[in-house]
Amino acid sequence: MGMADTAMWARRVDEWRQSGQSATGFTADREFSAGGLRYWAHRLKRERAASPETLVPMARVVRSLPAKEPSRALAAPTVAAESAIVVEVGAARISVRPGFDAVTLAAVVEVLAPRTGAA
Repeated sequence: MGMADTAMWARRVDEWRQSGQSATGFTADREFSAGGLRYWAHRLKRERAASPETLVPMARVVRSLPAKEPSRALAAPTVAAESAIVVEVGAARISVRPGFDAVTLAAVVEVLAPRTGAA
């Protein structure tokens, strides 16, 4: 399959997803099958996940112990104030540098908040 075929199937999959219909309902009056549509949806999702532009830079998360046990606390990374900020969610600290991925940071905070009791 060439790039033109991939682009055609990407359009079909996008139209299907936007329609809210089942694969069978969407393909009822079309020249392609529901099985083919589901196959391409899976294939395109896998290809997008493996592509370099979908790779997300990871944030460094440093967990520290409560202040009452300073001798066992983990040292936070040394970062110049103008080059990073530190986000604290409960006992977790997240060093955020310029150019960070906001979606990834939001996902990390969302995961940490229920565990730490932070709002």
